[in-house]
Amino acid sequence: MPFVPRLFVKTGIVYLVLTFVVGAVLLTLEALGRSVPFIVGVEHAHMGFVGWLVNTVIGVALWLLPINRKAFPQTQGRYPETPARLAFVLLNAGLAVRLIGEPLQQNHPTAAVGALVVAAAFAQVASIAIVGWIVWQRVYAPPMRPNA
Repeated sequence: MPFVPRLFVKTGIVYLVLTFVVGAVLLTLEALGRSVPFIVGVEHAHMGFVGWLVNTVIGVALWLLPINRKAFPQTQGRYPETPARLAFVLLNAGLAVRLIGEPLQQNHPTAAVGALVVAAAFAQVASIAIVGWIVWQRVYAPPMRPNA
């Protein structure tokens, strides 16, 4: 398995473990009768969905989808390395900023933190756009023309 897909999958595994640890803490606090702010549950969901699931799906997709040697001749048809790494950084940096920034913004709202959270969300959107472009190049097949 190439480096970038491995990086996505390994990061997904880390987030899977973190999601279950946070889930256990939340359940323990609930069992002890302690209230937890709603935003903590939202961030728990972000860790599980974006951190684990999205990272893992992207890693597996980059690894297993069909090769397109015409679109990516420099990498034997896999994907361009720099955009794939950029997608990884944007997705995971955006997630890290959101995991810290969203609770901070809810508890102590400021324009600066709000702008940072919005930038993080757009970084994640940009990451998915890059991955979408890479994947599209690997799965798109032009319509076949009938034989004349």
